[in-house]
Amino acid sequence: MNKKALIFPGGFQYAENYTGYKGIDIWLKSASSTKIPIVDFYIGHSAGASFILSNYNSIRSGKFIFINPLIRKRNVILFLWAWIKFFIFEGRKKKHKLKTLVPMHDWLFGFRKVLELIRVDVLDIIQRIPKDNIVIVRGKDDYYFCDKKSVEIIQQNGIKFIEVDAGHDWNEKIAETVKNLTN
Repeated sequence: MNKKALIFPGGFQYAENYTGYKGIDIWLKSASSTKIPIVDFYIGHSAGASFILSNYNSIRSGKFIFINPLIRKRNVILFLWAWIKFFIFEGRKKKHKLKTLVPMHDWLFGFRKVLELIRVDVLDIIQRIPKDNIVIVRGKDDYYFCDKKSVEIIQQNGIKFIEVDAGHDWNEKIAETVKNLTN
């Protein structure tokens, strides 16, 4: 277990789905008042990266690793359309074992959290972080959220990024890359 890193899971996922990392279950209503501790690495997957950035003013230390972050702002309709395409073409084909999604009684809370997080200006906040303290890990087959347009934005802004053999979801390649970045 990596005690110097903290994971913030992607939409409706449990932190324990990210083997080897402690995390905060941001999609559970019961965890909504959890204080973010100071650690060496803040790891955010997808909307989990937006969550970290929405709390950046209270963190402001450590290094940040964002996996397939929601770089481009989208309205609710475009976000839901991307999510539907993701679910149809990638989300249903998970080959790794996960605990399931957060319980249904937390879905309304989670949906409200998504609506809040898609309004976060991810790029604006990322630009305030020293370039040595941030890296973006992108699955080269993420066609839904951290897509090619997002890569262009990342490159235009001089943000360090690593492309791996993955889609949007966390997989072994992403896990290996994150492990190397935190060791």
